[in-house]
Amino acid sequence: MKALFIYAREETRNIIKSKAVCSKYQDSATRDYSQTSNPRQIQDTIDIINNNMKIKEAARHATAKYSSVAVIGGGIGGLSVANALLYKNNNKHRNIVDRVTVYEQADKFIPTAGAGFGFSPNGQMCLSSIGIHDYHNFCQPFDTMKRITADGTTVQQQASVFETIRNKYGFGFSGCLRADLVNLLVENLHQHEQGGNELVYSSRLTGITPHLDKVELQFHNNGRGTTEDVVDLVIGADGINSTVAKLLNIDDAHQPPIYSGANIFYGKIPNPDIDLSNHPVFDKSSVVNGPGSGEFIAFHAGRGNKRIFIWASTYAASHPPSDEEEWRQGNRNDLSSVLSKYPPSHPIHEFASLTGKDDLLHFGLYYRHHRKEWSRGRVVLLGDSCHATLPYVGQGANQAIEDSIYLADCLDKHDSYEDAYQDYYERRFPRTKRVVQLAGVMHKLYHSESWLMHKALDLFFDSVMRGGVVLKQLEREIINECPVSYEQVLSEMAERK
Repeated sequence: MKALFIYAREETRNIIKSKAVCSKYQDSATRDYSQTSNPRQIQDTIDIINNNMKIKEAARHATAKYSSVAVIGGGIGGLSVANALLYKNNNKHRNIVDRVTVYEQADKFIPTAGAGFGFSPNGQMCLSSIGIHDYHNFCQPFDTMKRITADGTTVQQQASVFETIRNKYGFGFSGCLRADLVNLLVENLHQHEQGGNELVYSSRLTGITPHLDKVELQFHNNGRGTTEDVVDLVIGADGINSTVAKLLNIDDAHQPPIYSGANIFYGKIPNPDIDLSNHPVFDKSSVVNGPGSGEFIAFHAGRGNKRIFIWASTYAASHPPSDEEEWRQGNRNDLSSVLSKYPPSHPIHEFASLTGKDDLLHFGLYYRHHRKEWSRGRVVLLGDSCHATLPYVGQGANQAIEDSIYLADCLDKHDSYEDAYQDYYERRFPRTKRVVQLAGVMHKLYHSESWLMHKALDLFFDSVMRGGVVLKQLEREIINECPVSYEQVLSEMAERK
């Protein structure tokens, strides 16, 4: 209740400052209700809130649609939606929101298993649509897809698929370091901080309480006490184990994520130009894929002296690494067993030897069935918190960015958050479900012991590289089904120049 009392006092002061309330509220505004437990004062507080709501509604045409939004989760999805909302503010005669606060439970951003990821055209289109273009400065563009043989010595098939897509649509596929993109999104957010917008680290969400037309949030600050906030809307971008979903029990949120039956070793080599000089197949503009213990994939991410080489191998398992081992740097348990499934000629053996103990990660692969409910009252979910997927189609971060841009659009164009949330759900649910299902199919193809399934996988990649029906379907899904039009984004970019 303390936060509610503080909210009543601060809201009244704000309305007085804007001359939207008569002087009879001035005395009430100076009271400090934060320590009271007197029933009469509590009722006074509630009366003030109700009066404020009427006043705010009358003056709504001159103010933001929402006074405050809290985003839970400071990853790519959370930072993208914060930036999207603030971009809308700068390009409208009336703001969507006065204040956006992003809360992140970590003490600082620490890139882990997502050190590098495939930044695809739809993600790039979406960020470009809100004026964020500088990702070009640190992303490594891909031109060629290569599929190698099981022994790793021969390129079975290759095609300039990525270059063709980039030339056709103006946006392509790139290797991106997660830390670089997060830093860019944080820098862009800081440009708006004069309005009270901020990123707050060391804030672990512990409570959500609806109050009238507000939501009260409680945070534990990693050993430094607790804080509270009262906001109009809450966006839960806090991942597959979403605390937001659990606290509100959105769609049976207490059910744990589903283990896929596969784990992954993920390695980074920081000096690829030197260490990989004997492996011209793995050049910086290529994505190399092939059979192995499951999926074997390798690519470069980042640019300049930040560029690294990433290799990964999935493998079927009866259980994930233990809690003590999972996501720990330097963990080489089971690596020798996975490497033994590759012929001695395969370059993965050398890649593993070149990977330092702090650059090797080992973790289980999880997903969730699509939540049937993405919101509860004024709280809405985004990204992995509502449609966590497996990594086989490289769309986790990109779909979270899509969510962010479309959710901001919905909050902008609809008069009520209820209508905005419904529009967001109806548009995003079927699209993200198709992506999750495709990732599930690829998982089965990679990890099946059936010769027929392996043949189906070869046919899949053959169709992609020949520009066949599979590539056309992927283009339609990634480009044409994106909530942002590439033609419109390119036109807007040209106008800005």
